[in-house]
Order: sequence, then structure tokens, then C-alpha cells
Amino acid sequence: MDTQKTLAPSIPPLRAALSATGDGIGCHHRLRAEVGLGVETLAALGLVKPIRQRIPTCAEHACPLREDCRFAPTFAAGLAGRSGKKYRLTPLGEGTLRDSVILRQLGEATRELPLARRIIAALQASETPLTIFALNTALLDQSLAALAADGNPGEAAFGRGELAGLLKLLSASGALDYDGYLVALAVAVAANSAA
Repeated sequence: MDTQKTLAPSIPPLRAALSATGDGIGCHHRLRAEVGLGVETLAALGLVKPIRQRIPTCAEHACPLREDCRFAPTFAAGLAGRSGKKYRLTPLGEGTLRDSVILRQLGEATRELPLARRIIAALQASETPLTIFALNTALLDQSLAALAADGNPGEAAFGRGELAGLLKLLSASGALDYDGYLVALAVAVAANSAA
């Protein structure tokens, strides 16, 4: 498999996600609106560190959405639901912005995230493309089974936004073919799994 060709498409979504910071601080809501990714995915890749204490208000950093953001009052008033929604780039995140080699390697690392492994396994088991609804149902069934087994979904837990963002990254990295509705393993990934 030609790794350079396969992973090159992953550059735009990850670079855009890492660039969505103002004064070194990023916001989950801007990230979701502009790139379709969430803080949790970037944190799992080691690119950002969510801010859980002394969370800045939207006026304290250069977010271009702050004037019209419906979440700005939550941060301004210090209400619940702010923890982990703002973040700072880690040294790896900062390096990734400057180094395309690291950026391509992160496209490959995306495939190793727990939810990504479950997505790929579900697609391998189906042997045919799945709609996003069928994929969501298969993953939700796994989460419910884990919850029923011991009362803890553990790595099986996921959110719809996290799933949508990860599908976008996996598609950009060449692991999946995803058109917004149908999801299938990319030919190279399917061939590697069969080997």
C-alpha cells in the first residue's frame, strides 16, 4: 500500500482542527461547527489537552465565533457544562501543525483509536457497506451489551458527534469510503484485513 498516497488526504481535516485555536485556546463548539470533530477525538490522539479548571470565557481568547456563539453565555456565566469544552494544543499538536510527516502518521494512528477499531470491525463483519444508521445501531448494540455485562460501557461508549467526526477522519485517512450516508471499508484496508 502506498502510505504517502493513502494518508495524504488526512492532512486537511486534522490541520484545520488544530488550526481552530485563538490565542492558543480552542473551543469544542467551534471545532464541531467548522471541522466536524470534537475535543475528545483530538485528545485521544494526544493533540490537545482539555481545560477542566479555570476555563476561559469566550471573550478571553480570539475565537471568531464569540460574538454569535450560543454557548458564549455558558462560559461567561461560569455555568455547568464547560469542563473539557475548551482546550490547548499539546506539544505534539503544535508540532503537527508544522510537520506534515507527523500529520500523516496521525492519520494512521486514528485507525487505532478504540472506536475506530470497532467501526472497522463492524464493517468487516458486515461484508457490505452500512448506512450510518446501521453502523450506529451495531455500535450501540455493543455498548448496551457491555453495559449489561458489568454496568460499565467502558470503551464501548460513544457519542453521535464523536462517531461522525471519526468517520470523517477515517475517510480522509483512506481507511473508509464515506459519503455522509454509506460507510464501507476502503479497498486497501479490506485487502489488508483479508491477508
